[in-house]
Amino acid sequence: MGLFVLGKETLMDKLSRLRVPSVRALALYLATVVAEVPVIFARMLLTLGCAALLLFINGESAGQAEELAEFALIPTGWAVLALATPLGGGWWWMQKMGGREPSDREQIAYADALQLLQSSNAQPTRLPVRWFVIDSVQPDAAVCGDTLMLSRGLLESDYLPAVLAHELGHLATSDGKLTAALNRLIVRPFAGAREERPRERTRFAVTSDQMLLTVTFLGALLWLVRALFRFVQGGLGLQLLGAAWGSYWREREYLADRHAAQLGQAEELADFLEIHALIHDHPVPFIWLSEHTHPPSELRIDRLRKAGQQAVAVAPGSEPVKAAPTGPPAAGPDGPALTEPAPSAVDLSSRQG
Repeated sequence: MGLFVLGKETLMDKLSRLRVPSVRALALYLATVVAEVPVIFARMLLTLGCAALLLFINGESAGQAEELAEFALIPTGWAVLALATPLGGGWWWMQKMGGREPSDREQIAYADALQLLQSSNAQPTRLPVRWFVIDSVQPDAAVCGDTLMLSRGLLESDYLPAVLAHELGHLATSDGKLTAALNRLIVRPFAGAREERPRERTRFAVTSDQMLLTVTFLGALLWLVRALFRFVQGGLGLQLLGAAWGSYWREREYLADRHAAQLGQAEELADFLEIHALIHDHPVPFIWLSEHTHPPSELRIDRLRKAGQQAVAVAPGSEPVKAAPTGPPAAGPDGPALTEPAPSAVDLSSRQG
């Protein structure tokens, strides 16, 4: 074990400070990419077919299509690159989320919250490269890559410092990079941009067996084309390894909560979860086999309360731990995500929070 100790800092601590994913995370991500091989192969075949068709229409040799098929590897390479640097992904994530630049008063609220957190931390706090706002009344926040998303409702809330401390916990580790790398495995550039309007059912007057056979064949062909396009979008690896990723992210939530507690926000974050998250919890059968990315809110609150009590015990003259507020919970069926887009749902742009 002596090889892994660097002064008072272990090798794992140094890697964490450099935001390098752990061996477990890298192995899990590698397994996910390997599971995406059928998707990559299907993308190459689709690219090859489209390229050959375009070359044929232009009267050129279809043999050149094989070189163009290599362009299908770009999404996978772009995803893996995020493990080293998520450069360029923040702007695109903001566009997909419908985000905007913060107003002057929102910037003041953000700066005040950061000043409060930094005053409680002797070490410099890692800050996001950029941050943006989504116009939602629900208090919400997420980290993807080196970019932070905050909702308007959170910026107007007294719990902004507590939730921000939790998100900075994700930002201080490899969670943001890993979230971006997972999100990029799924190619849905315009997901969530708009919803299709309900279409009226088309009625066919079937006059013969031949027409019925034609309609059935066209329907089957259309279904096959749609299924193919859904498949090449990606996400197969995330579906196959969803339980492993769920277990990993639940552990990361506890670590981000601990970071918030170290910044003096244990009680405040526990209050936030008790008001805005606890009411939305529901039973998750066999959670250790599920893709559920967040541990039960009650267990998170319990750990945060204990951390807050320990902080009071070691700080003489501190004020007693305050009771949890009793205000009404925020409206909304899902409650605050406090997470990055999950790759298996979503947009993977908010998997941790």
